[in-house]
Amino acid sequence: MSSKIHVNKTLTSRLIIEILDNNPDLEEIECPQSLYERTSETYLDALGELGIKISVIEQRGRPKKYDENLKSQINSMIDEGLNPKAIAKRLHIDVKTVYYLKNKKLKQGLKSKYSDETKREIFELRENDVSVKTISSLLDIPVRTIYYILKNDKKNNPNIEGEN
Repeated sequence: MSSKIHVNKTLTSRLIIEILDNNPDLEEIECPQSLYERTSETYLDALGELGIKISVIEQRGRPKKYDENLKSQINSMIDEGLNPKAIAKRLHIDVKTVYYLKNKKLKQGLKSKYSDETKREIFELRENDVSVKTISSLLDIPVRTIYYILKNDKKNNPNIEGEN
């Protein structure tokens, strides 16, 4: 029993009667623009004659679940050096939400098992024409991992300028 209700279904004669039966003191019906456009002029005129105002909501989509305050809180915690998992635990939210709301670039996922020094050594050995199989046996690292590091870890590659 309310004087204002929100409708998210197209207004039909049956729905209007149901709404009026359930809300005898109804003064206003609000609905999205798309539903308003699909509602018959006859129904809109009839509701107007009954003194019921139809207001159109301009905002589209689902309302935001998290506010700007939470977003700034997350970003200040990142600046303090906290990792996303710790932030999520402190704020009682999901880790994915931390990644979604953050402003700064963070890498999601596990940290590498191998140090930057080991990766640099892999690149240096490869530069000296040592085979991947030999590097693998020398450093006791799987061949597949060597290939992955050579392909993806550009910051330790001595051939890429300005990234060391």
